[in-house]
Amino acid sequence: HVVTKIKENVPFSDPCDPIFTTWGSQGFDLVVGTSSGYQDCMISAAAQYPNTTFLHVSGWKTATPNFGVGYARLYQPMYLAGYTAALVSQTGVLGVVAPVQIPEIYRQISAWVLGAMAARPDITVHVAWTGSWSDTPLEGFMLSQLRSLDVDVVNVRSGILTGHLVASQLGMMSTGFSSDFRMVAGESVLVSATYNWGALYTPVALLVLNHTFAEYVGPAGVRNWWPGWDVGASALTDFSFMVPPAVATQVEEETRRVMHGGLHGDTVFCRPITDNTGQQISDGACLEDSVLLSMMWLPSATLDHGQWILPGRACGTRTFGIFNLSSFSTTCFPCPPGTISLNSDDVSYCVGCPKGTYATANMTHCTACPAGSYGAVANATECLPCP
Repeated sequence: HVVTKIKENVPFSDPCDPIFTTWGSQGFDLVVGTSSGYQDCMISAAAQYPNTTFLHVSGWKTATPNFGVGYARLYQPMYLAGYTAALVSQTGVLGVVAPVQIPEIYRQISAWVLGAMAARPDITVHVAWTGSWSDTPLEGFMLSQLRSLDVDVVNVRSGILTGHLVASQLGMMSTGFSSDFRMVAGESVLVSATYNWGALYTPVALLVLNHTFAEYVGPAGVRNWWPGWDVGASALTDFSFMVPPAVATQVEEETRRVMHGGLHGDTVFCRPITDNTGQQISDGACLEDSVLLSMMWLPSATLDHGQWILPGRACGTRTFGIFNLSSFSTTCFPCPPGTISLNSDDVSYCVGCPKGTYATANMTHCTACPAGSYGAVANATECLPCP
């Protein structure tokens, strides 16, 4: 008999959300955190509560004997999704909307790009980062910019439905992550890479129940679980009808070729690899798990545009931003005195305050003149005392 509790929408915060120490103090046998942002908080809780086991999903750090990390080898189906995307693309230009710059994400995107390169060596892949796990407005803006670069198939790595819907509206096809987004976003989602978390959680829970968690050493390291395709931890969904039968056959053949052998039950990273800065990563030998778990590079076909910011966002109080398409960066300038920003991409959208109001450099809105004062002109930075 196993009793479970779930808490959703736990924020990444400093100080840490108390849920990890709360469940530790209540004597839980196993606490699982399912996002990279919880790592340091879980390591701290594990040190405080040695009788509770903490498993951090997508982590990469080692700590006390009651702390471990785990993930699924999602890079395996991501490789096949990239292979599919390249074969379906008409322009030979692909795109990736990426969230946070951590090894897990670099690994999955790199596998997607390597798959695309295996299908079409001349492929080009534009990658841009939101810096967030969930930023729907920024994703929509990024997708529109990628479309202007002739991208016709995009990987939406955040796992958010809206990105696939926007891509479809812009005339792009997409590949998904974590769920079969074709079921909710339609046939423009060519295929998705998915998990089966039971293949990770069940073996870990059994070790905890048998009091052998601390002694576990797997292929990925001490107290590091990384199951893959061979045990059903990662998989590829069915294809949409927009994937031609001939392409589906090619992907199936590539699956048989790649999803066995190597060091990890696959040969995704067993090939000559050069990154997008020209540095050689591998001469053809399979990359060790230790390399994959710490990788922060992208393959040579990638054009990495860095982290994006919406025009006007993150520019400080009463400022506006200008989006520079050539460098995919944001430059911020202050709005003139007596105006407020509408977070647009042009100085004309720093709107002046009307008569009877004012705005100083520390204000984000126009404020009515207080009793005993008046505003005779627009764009005022102060109110005048009544005669």
